[in-house]
Amino acid sequence: MFPLDLVVFPGQTVPLVVFEARYKRLVQHLLELDEPRFVIARARREGGAPFADVATVVHVVELAERPDGTFTLTGHGRERIKATVARREDVPEPDGTSRPLYFTEERPLPLRRDDPNDERVAAWDALEAFRRYAATFFVGDAAEVVDAHVPEDLLYQASFVCANLRIEPEVRQTLLEAPSLVERFRRAERLMDERVAAHAPVRLASDGDAPA
Repeated sequence: MFPLDLVVFPGQTVPLVVFEARYKRLVQHLLELDEPRFVIARARREGGAPFADVATVVHVVELAERPDGTFTLTGHGRERIKATVARREDVPEPDGTSRPLYFTEERPLPLRRDDPNDERVAAWDALEAFRRYAATFFVGDAAEVVDAHVPEDLLYQASFVCANLRIEPEVRQTLLEAPSLVERFRRAERLMDERVAAHAPVRLASDGDAPA
């Protein structure tokens, strides 16, 4: 388990830098697997479980050790799972303390698929909302950039939209937890329309890039 202030969707590519001792230990476990993969779950700072219970399996695309002993890792989001703590390993840190590394079983939590026509309509509506959102919060000809990069597969269209929204991780988590693909599109559409109507979040110079 890699608890982060991050939510990953199927098809999303994630670059990471691994420097904590416990996650270097995670890398050691990855190197022992025929198909290296781990789970990214949104970290929780409040009481209870240390991470959200709906998470994403991430397959390792590239892994390299740097001269300072840290690692760079590129992962590719795959299936959604129900995450629970199956095992905990306390890993010593250089300062003499220890921090937990959590392990989970892969309990698939597939997104429900509905009538293909309903999914196509929901996708079309969400993409139209995303074009409006991009025109409001991105610079340049954002609509053309959206059309150039949107995937053909509807599942990945939803991931493309959700991954490029400038929203808080806890809000993004609600999109990951949607029970069906149609509902994920609908939740994203409502969220974008609300943000556009309110002209929020405020555009910042660092937020001016079009989606990649």
